[in-house]
This record gives sequence, structure tokens and C-alpha cells, in this order.
Amino acid sequence: MDKRKLFRDIARIRKQLAALTAFAGFVVVSLATLAGQGFDFYMIFRNSSVAILVFGVLGYLWGEIYARTVEHPLVESYRQEAQQRVEELRALGNPRLTMTVSVSELTPGIKVVDAVYSKEGALLVRQGTVLTEHLIQTLKENNIPAVKIEAQRPDHPDREEDENHAVDT
Repeated sequence: MDKRKLFRDIARIRKQLAALTAFAGFVVVSLATLAGQGFDFYMIFRNSSVAILVFGVLGYLWGEIYARTVEHPLVESYRQEAQQRVEELRALGNPRLTMTVSVSELTPGIKVVDAVYSKEGALLVRQGTVLTEHLIQTLKENNIPAVKIEAQRPDHPDREEDENHAVDT
């Protein structure tokens, strides 16, 4: 699952709570005023304006409650999960890490760990291939959600040797 998309969706839900609550208040109060007072434009406008403000604040408060009960615990669980994963990888002592990354986050130069196949079973990217812009575009066009990539641990001593070797060649 793409965590960035999930967090964007959560933020969008908070905004939608406020907007939908304000709109619902506007509609209900407008209809109630229309039914009770008749078609008095000034009265409908005044009551609807107040309703938008009051119900907008109510929607904002609902968004805050949502953030505290859903959003914050979810973000904290992801933080703890990531920290635990980093600790596990450090304990392994392996200079190479693998991780699953959303195709939208890929950049040229990243090495793919596993072969990637289309939904029809056609080979799109071979195992161990270094991605190019063209290959990333192919993955996007085939609606591949994520791929497993290889990453270098920044705190591992072998990294300096790899960089020195790359400079020598």
C-alpha cells in the first residue's frame, strides 16, 4: 500500500468532513426556512449564512476528532513499524536492503530485486535491472502498483568501499 496516498486520503477526509457538514447544514436550514417562512429571500440568505458558519465549525471539530482518533494513531503505528523494520535490518548486518516502493516514487538508477510481470504475464523488467525513465514509464502504463528494489544502507562501512571502487573504475 502506498502510504503517501493513504496520508493524502486521510487529510482529504478531514477537509470533506467540514465541507459536507457545512453544506448539509446549509441545505437543511434553507429548506426549513423556506418551509417555515415561505420564499423570503432575506430570511433564507441570513439563516443559510449562519448555518454555513455554524455547521462549518461543527465539521471542523469533527475533523479534529477524526484526526485524534484515526489519523494520529495510524501515523504513529506506521512510524513504529518503520522503526522496527530499520532495527531488524541493522541487526542483519547486510549492506544491501530491499524494500517495496510505489512505482510513482521510482527514479532512474534504482535496481529492481525481483522480475516484474504484467497482469497478462509478460516480462516487463528483468530481475536485477537498473531502472531507466523508459522502464518506469512502462511500469506506470501497465498499472504496476509497486516493485521491490535494492537500496544501500547509508551507515554501512561497505558503502564507502563501493563508492571508492566506483571512482577508481
